[in-house]
Amino acid sequence: MGKTLFAGEYSSRNVGDGIIKLAIETLCRDHGVDAEFRDFFGNAVPARPARSDASATAAAAPGIALHAGSAQRMGPVKRRLLASATVNYAIAILFYLTRYKRIAARYDTAKYRQVVIGGGNLLMDNFLNFPFLILRVVKECERNKVPLKLFSVGAGRKLSLPARKIIGRIVQSDAVVSIMCRDEHSCALVRDAAHPRHSHKVKSSFDSGLYLQRDDSLTAAGSTIGLGVIAPSVLGTLAPDHPMANPDFAVAWWDGIVGSLHQHMPAQDIELISNGSTPDNDFAHMLWNALSPRYPGLSVCTDIRKPEDLLQRIAGYRALAAFRMHATVTAMALQVPVMGFEWDPKVLQMFSYCGKRDACISIAEFNQYSADDITDSLLSQTPASLLDIRSGLRADFRTTVGADE
Repeated sequence: MGKTLFAGEYSSRNVGDGIIKLAIETLCRDHGVDAEFRDFFGNAVPARPARSDASATAAAAPGIALHAGSAQRMGPVKRRLLASATVNYAIAILFYLTRYKRIAARYDTAKYRQVVIGGGNLLMDNFLNFPFLILRVVKECERNKVPLKLFSVGAGRKLSLPARKIIGRIVQSDAVVSIMCRDEHSCALVRDAAHPRHSHKVKSSFDSGLYLQRDDSLTAAGSTIGLGVIAPSVLGTLAPDHPMANPDFAVAWWDGIVGSLHQHMPAQDIELISNGSTPDNDFAHMLWNALSPRYPGLSVCTDIRKPEDLLQRIAGYRALAAFRMHATVTAMALQVPVMGFEWDPKVLQMFSYCGKRDACISIAEFNQYSADDITDSLLSQTPASLLDIRSGLRADFRTTVGADE
């Protein structure tokens, strides 16, 4: 049958990307797919062993040219330059002409039966970085006459005109067989960027992380309520219109949530948790320092370093309220009751297709909910039923890799 090359953010320090890779590895094992993995730097990435023996990867924020935390080590001039959209677009064009061409060549696509890119937010604009790199891989597949598919990919909040043009070029390629988007919003963005003759290639699917399931190696659920933070600085970049992008508002909002929960349980049963990125860790610590004097016993978790850490921590919660997408995906997958807060359409979309739309507060609704409203809703949540979602993911994965051929 030949090997399938999977390419994606598989060595990213973002734990969410690690959850995605773990799910894709599980899909490959369950369907007998002979797979190799390469990251978006062209490097080979070994598959993890089965989850009970697994142990590796790390965490950070999205991005290909600049990891979160690295900006803190830069001088003020370089930081200002990298805050400029014009500079970032110029860097992306330069990378397309140089670095991305070399990376795509390192994939050596001619060796493989097919190439699959995904999952994750890989069609997001991101100053054109991901679309440009994917286009380079597409061109390699065209040259070597190797079919390419995209699986469980997202497209972010919106696409700029240049991103639409690049994605349109990707979809129309004869090498590109199918694009499975992880939600209807992404599917609509990608279809809209494509020429009508090629839009049939674009289909709506689900986030691959939902394929993971609770097993005996995970911590049993306890009495702790997890509160998953996102740094205001991150929202200031990705969703500047969100109220939580204001640090003062964010601290006061979390103060209200903790205070409301404290009416129902001791502070020892409340934990602030970061997915592991440097900005989120810093904000979680700052928040804990601000709130712990009023709520003795309140705990904070900032030691998430790999996907298994996130799985273990969330598996032990009674319930979780979180902003980060793959904190909520992990809770859903592990049958932990969860509430989410939209800052990107992908969050609201995931709750909607999992049958839990009422458990996610949209940006438009955000200021309409009091802390007590959120607490009451969180404490009344029940686990999602994912049988149909997992069945759909299996079918979409089999279609993508050609398992039925």
